Amino acid sequence: MDRLRALLPSARGDRIRWGLAALLAVTILLVPNLAQVAENAFPDSVSARFAIFLASQALVLGLWATSFNLMLGYTGMVSFAHAAYYGIGAYTVAIIAHNYHQNAVYGLLAAPLVAGAFGFVTGLIALRAVRLYFSLLTLAISQLLFTIAFEWYDFTGGDNGIHNLVIPDWLSDQTTIYYFIAAVTALCLLLMFIVVRSPFGAALLAIRENRQRASSVGLSVKAYELAIYTIAGLFAGVAGGLYAIYDLQAYPQLLYWTTNAQPVVIALLGGTGSFLGPVLGAVIYTYLQNFVGKNYPNEFDIVLGAIVLGVVLIAPGGFVSLPDFFLRLRSRFRRRPEDERVELVESAGQAMAALEVSRAVASSAVQVDPGAAEPAGPDQRATLLKVNGLSKSFGGLVAVRDVSLNVKQGDRHAIIGPNGAGKSTLFNLITGRLKPSAGSVEFDGRTITGWADYRIARAGIGRAFQITNIFPRLSVRQNVQYSMLAYRKVTIRPFGFADRIFREEASDLLESVGLGRYAELAAGQLSHGDQRALELAISIALGSKLLLLDEPTAGMSPYETQKAMELVRRLATERGLTLLFCEHDMNVVFGTAQTVTVMHLGRVLTEGSPQQVRNNPDVQRIYLGELEASA
Repeated sequence: MDRLRALLPSARGDRIRWGLAALLAVTILLVPNLAQVAENAFPDSVSARFAIFLASQALVLGLWATSFNLMLGYTGMVSFAHAAYYGIGAYTVAIIAHNYHQNAVYGLLAAPLVAGAFGFVTGLIALRAVRLYFSLLTLAISQLLFTIAFEWYDFTGGDNGIHNLVIPDWLSDQTTIYYFIAAVTALCLLLMFIVVRSPFGAALLAIRENRQRASSVGLSVKAYELAIYTIAGLFAGVAGGLYAIYDLQAYPQLLYWTTNAQPVVIALLGGTGSFLGPVLGAVIYTYLQNFVGKNYPNEFDIVLGAIVLGVVLIAPGGFVSLPDFFLRLRSRFRRRPEDERVELVESAGQAMAALEVSRAVASSAVQVDPGAAEPAGPDQRATLLKVNGLSKSFGGLVAVRDVSLNVKQGDRHAIIGPNGAGKSTLFNLITGRLKPSAGSVEFDGRTITGWADYRIARAGIGRAFQITNIFPRLSVRQNVQYSMLAYRKVTIRPFGFADRIFREEASDLLESVGLGRYAELAAGQLSHGDQRALELAISIALGSKLLLLDEPTAGMSPYETQKAMELVRRLATERGLTLLFCEHDMNVVFGTAQTVTVMHLGRVLTEGSPQQVRNNPDVQRIYLGELEASA
């Protein structure tokens, strides 16, 4: 049984992190003064000018690494082209200031636009692949842009780059440059923070956790990945432009493929799971590099590698996770009085037993077209889903062969058949996860054949999967809440606080399905039965016109099965929900379905009412007889 300590250590850790963030902000503001005091106290060993230069470098690296973490930490994308957009930003400032003799600040204003444009175009290419192949494509993009900068002597200065930039007089003072960089960095960090806390940021977290589930709740995964790839490139361009201003140069090595390791290492050092983690990582990296490089010039890579390895082993969340690590360590050795002991929270797998069917059906989180709930006779109901001659082959294997079926509005339609009959493949064809070899699918009067899965989900087809499919590292509440945000198209908003939208509706629905106690627990820590309850809650919260359930009671006890199917039947009856489900438990099928379709070897064997199917001799011979024999 999964056992987690209640949220007390984490809350304390958050308070410590916010305190450290405030201390870091104050220190950044006082750097020039502290540097001058240190120089006055130790004139032979400390240079105020160099200390301010190092602090400027740390701020720029922090901005660059934070922009990279928008992809790695919030979306799960590993890009090796981020140095290219950093270098493009630096070259934009350098070319405008040196080649065209314009104010370098104009170059800084243009840097995010140029880097963002390159990010969008190259992202369209790189995102044609996924995972490792995506990373390799970004690496190739970085090398291509490096080669252009290295070879184009007339425009970029070739292998020499562009040096000795002329900047405005008001930026000629080192302290002024530092505060200018600090102000621009703070503004960019604020904008990125707004984005990651917004409904748009919630979509990124959902994609990071489970791309398949994210698509099934209506998120266009590729579109969101391209958007954040472009945004990350835009802010990397700002960081590169700031680098050109404080270092007065731009050169091809800024775009070289090995430079891409810097934001990765910095983000890992600070912590990819925290917004300000990369900023802390940049401070550590900058001063570590200066100290080791000055005293042991050939050992920096070894020292850095050892530190990164230690962080991964001791605090996988980076340096920002150390407060939680020490709090856990402290709690192991400190004996608390009985009344101060931290309560243990566990998922007992009893959510379905605590299910309040009436409350769940009436929940404000469940939104179905009210017109669909109007009663009508079987012959008067419109056809909601129409499958025409659908086939799917994988090489020489034909998984689905010429399947046709009609699902009426408000019907509870079951699909049964032996393992390998093609049921799950048919569901994948209907929901757009697979493209059919032949045939068509019509839903609500529109042909949806060939549509992307997220578009079909938005059209009104929801799905619960055969194998539990949730967002494991998001909280139980966020699983329901973010799914509602996605399905209702709120995730296009890059502002506002996602965790405040639909919070009450999601919490009420979780209470009704017995998961209220675990609302703030990571969903991956739930037991199997409770995860099935969570997936059912997600499915009914979407408010889909048609809900596809692939073996919804798998792994449940008989009592849990009874409660779950009672909820499904009540939803279909009272809220006008149309069901299409496949199930091996014949008690569930004949107790729930109004129409039953039997598949065998990829074909439709027969269709009719539960009684007609039960009495069909072919069905008894092929399927029901096998079940009875195995029983």
